[in-house]
Amino acid sequence: MKYKYVVFDWDGTLADTYPVISAAYDYAFEKTRLKKIPYDEIKRITATMQNKDIWGRLFGNMQEEAKNYYAEYIERYHIQNLSTMSGAKKLLDFCRNHGLESYLCTNKRTRFVKKELDYLNLQDYFKKIVAAGEYSEDKPSPIACREVFDNNLPAAKDIVVIGDGEADVKSAAALNGADCIIYDPNNMYKGIEPTYKVKNFAEIEAILEGKYGK
Repeated sequence: MKYKYVVFDWDGTLADTYPVISAAYDYAFEKTRLKKIPYDEIKRITATMQNKDIWGRLFGNMQEEAKNYYAEYIERYHIQNLSTMSGAKKLLDFCRNHGLESYLCTNKRTRFVKKELDYLNLQDYFKKIVAAGEYSEDKPSPIACREVFDNNLPAAKDIVVIGDGEADVKSAAALNGADCIIYDPNNMYKGIEPTYKVKNFAEIEAILEGKYGK
């Protein structure tokens, strides 16, 4: 194996959660009577900022109300129709079967991500989970990212971050410049260039085995 440690993102990487997240933002805009922002733009903003900064950027002085409406919607609907991304469980099994330690670093709140992990029966795949709100700063801050390894980082060459947004590239940088794989099946990614961009999980397996490109 090319790496020893794999740090996964959650939303849009392992879990197909973007439809409900998009609807939750729409609900928050509707309830606060603010003009909706297209979700592609929201995703671009959320991929580059910590949670604590996102709400003011999107909702201004209505941010506290918006947070509550968003959480209300997520609480009610985030399990409905929840599924893994195609090939995600196979990739997690691949990591487990090849002795790669898997970790999860996400900007989703702990109570939500734990419910989703339990629902999808994926909770036992990860050695540690770092979720939003657990530390003074969230992903992609080095404070949160380095807590994945309890602030005792392995060599950067042994770590790879797998995600779908710029926050994942920044997370890899926070882990002393680890490699980053961006899962981009629809060629929509626009951000800091990662180590690899792939269209399917089979390519990720090839990278982990050291059989792909660079």
